[in-house]
Amino acid sequence: MASTVSKAIFTSKITESITLNNHPKKLETTLTIPDVTDYSHRIMSVAVAGSSILTLGAADAAGALDKARFKYMRITNLDDTNDVRLTVELTTAQDTYEVVLGPKASQILTSKSGDITTGGAAVTLEDITSVKGTATTAACDVEIFTVST
Repeated sequence: MASTVSKAIFTSKITESITLNNHPKKLETTLTIPDVTDYSHRIMSVAVAGSSILTLGAADAAGALDKARFKYMRITNLDDTNDVRLTVELTTAQDTYEVVLGPKASQILTSKSGDITTGGAAVTLEDITSVKGTATTAACDVEIFTVST
């Protein structure tokens, strides 16, 4: 049976504004991804002991996205008090990228590849295999939105 899902265009718009010394400044940037056939939106609780948020694999499966089709992910810490530490794991298990999301902060990822280098070493991109979250003080809700083509 052929798919009846029509391809769509996904748009993400970031607006930044500030007025400093009575001088307003407003910046906008827009990301457009064509040919989108799948998205996922969910809210989940991240535990102090850590929680698996998503996996990128060879195909779509329960809790996993097809890494070849993955195009966009936004994770937002919905907590108004506590931080969440995100751990992005690469193919080489000891390679991780970590970032702390403060209350109401977001992290956007638009690539399935990354690298961890030290001291000016050459960059060798590896596939991202998973994203995990760890609440730093108490369990926190996070919102996850992903787009695939």
